[in-house]
Amino acid sequence: MLLCDDLGPRIDAIGGEYTDLYRRLVASADPDGDRVDMVPFRAHEGIVPTAHDLASFDAVMIGGSKAGVYEDHPWLQPLFAAVRTAIDSHIPTIGICFGHQVVATALGASVTPFEGGWNLSGVDYRFVDASHQHESEVRDSIRLIAFHQDQVREVPVGTRRFLTADRCEIAGLVGDAILTMQPHPEFSSEVTRAILESGRGRRFSDAEIDDALSRVDRPLDADVAARLIRSVIERRSALV
Repeated sequence: MLLCDDLGPRIDAIGGEYTDLYRRLVASADPDGDRVDMVPFRAHEGIVPTAHDLASFDAVMIGGSKAGVYEDHPWLQPLFAAVRTAIDSHIPTIGICFGHQVVATALGASVTPFEGGWNLSGVDYRFVDASHQHESEVRDSIRLIAFHQDQVREVPVGTRRFLTADRCEIAGLVGDAILTMQPHPEFSSEVTRAILESGRGRRFSDAEIDDALSRVDRPLDADVAARLIRSVIERRSALV
C-alpha cells in the first residue's frame, strides 16, 4: 500500500486510516476468501518499496493525496519509479484517485487541473464498454464518491479507458494487470461527509459543501468496485 497522504485524526476516528479503508474494501469483495494483508509504505515521506520488496507482494495499490502529480515534491519521482517497476514486473497495480493519476503519469500521460473546478461527492460513472461484467452481473454505470479537481488528460500507451463521467472523461484505466479509477470506492457516505465538513470555509465555500452534501447519501456501488479490484489482484479480471 503506497500511502500518499493522511486523512487526519478527525477522519481516522470515523473510518480509520487509509490502509484500514482499503483493506476493508478489498476484503468486502470476498468475505470468505483469503485474508487481506496490507503493508503500508509512506511514499509521501519518501518511503517506497524496492524492486525486491515489490516482488514479494501480490499487488500494489496507490492511494489518494491532496498533492498534484505535477507539483515539485521530492517524494514524487521515487513514487513514479516504484510504480513503473511494479508495472514493468507485471505486478497487479491499482491506483485510486491520486493513485489513478500517478499510474497515468508513470506511463507518460498528462495530468492537469480541470477547468470546470472540483468534482465532489457522489458521481455516476459510466462503463465505456461491456468488459466491466463480473460473473452474472451486468450494469452500465456505478455510483462512487469523487473528490478531485486534477484529471488524467490522455489514455497512456498500454491501457484503455473503462470509466467515464460527465465531468471526468478519463475516470478509469485498465491494462495488463492495471486497474485505476478516479473516484474513491473506499469512502463511505459518513467518511465523505466528515471530509467535506472539514473543508468548509477553508478549501470550499459553504455553497459548494452544501451542494456536495445534498448528494452524499444516495446508495453507492463500492461493492462493484471492490470486486473489480480484487479480480485484478487475483489476476482473473475480464477487464484486461
